[in-house]
Amino acid sequence: MVILTVTLTSSAPIIHKEPERAAYDIDARIFIDKKQINISVPQYMETIQGGIVPHHHIAYSMIGEFYETLEKEVDLIMLIGPNHSGKGPRYQAVGSIYMTHYGQIAPSPLFGQLLNDDDVVIADDTMLRGEHSVGIHMNFISAYYENTPVLTLLVHETGGIHGVDRFAQKIKHLIGDKNVVIIGSVDFSHDLSLEHANMKDQLTKEILKNKSYKRLFTLNNDYLDSPTTAYLTIMLLKEMGYEHQVLLKEGNAALILNRPSMKATTSYLVYGYGKED
Repeated sequence: MVILTVTLTSSAPIIHKEPERAAYDIDARIFIDKKQINISVPQYMETIQGGIVPHHHIAYSMIGEFYETLEKEVDLIMLIGPNHSGKGPRYQAVGSIYMTHYGQIAPSPLFGQLLNDDDVVIADDTMLRGEHSVGIHMNFISAYYENTPVLTLLVHETGGIHGVDRFAQKIKHLIGDKNVVIIGSVDFSHDLSLEHANMKDQLTKEILKNKSYKRLFTLNNDYLDSPTTAYLTIMLLKEMGYEHQVLLKEGNAALILNRPSMKATTSYLVYGYGKED
C-alpha cells in the first residue's frame, strides 16, 4: 500500500495530489439492498442537508432511512466521525480512496486545503482500517450517491470545546458556496441497561431540543461517544443556514434485537437539519 504524504511548509500552500487506493477493513456485512433504496420514507422538511446518525451496524435500517431523506444533488459530502482509538492529533483528515461494496469513493480535493490548517493532519492508515465510525457510512454514501467527493474528518475528545467554533468557521470558509450535506456519525448511550440508557437519552434530547449545544461537552460515554463530532456537525450546519432540527428517529440495540434485558446496550438518535418548509 502506498501512503500519501504531504509536507507542511510555511512558504507554500499544500497542493492536492491524486489519492492512492486503499481497501480498508470496513465491516464486511452488506447492509444495503439496492432494490430497497427507493422505499417510502416520511418527509420531515423540504430537504435535509445533514444531521446526526449512528454508526453501529445494528442500526443499519435507521442509517438507510436517514440517507433516503438527504438531499441528493450535492457537490460535496462532509463526513465527521469519532476516532475511537484516541490516537494521534484531535483532527485527522482522510485522503485515501475508500473501496466499498458498491464501488470506490474519492476524497474531495478540499482534503489538501484542509491540511493547511495547523490543527489537521493526515489520518493514520493503520487506525483507519478498523474505524467503523466512517467505514460503515462509506457503503451508504457509495450506494446513494454517484461520483460525489467526500471530505472526511476524524476527531477525538481532546480539549473539550476549546477551538471548535473557530475550526467550524474555517471549514465553512473552505467549503464556500458549494451545495454540501454534512453527516455527523454518533452513537449515543453506551453500555447501560435499556432503562438507564433511556434516562440518559432523555437529558441528551433536552439539550439538543433547547439548542444548548455547548452542554454536550459535559456529557460522557453514558450519553454519547463523541460530543465533538455532534457539536462540530451542528455548528457547520448552522453556519450554512440549516438550523431547523427534527428528531427523525430513536432506538436502542436492545429493542432492535428484541432483547430488552440486555445489560449493555447502545442507543441511537437520528437528527435531521435543514430549512423549514
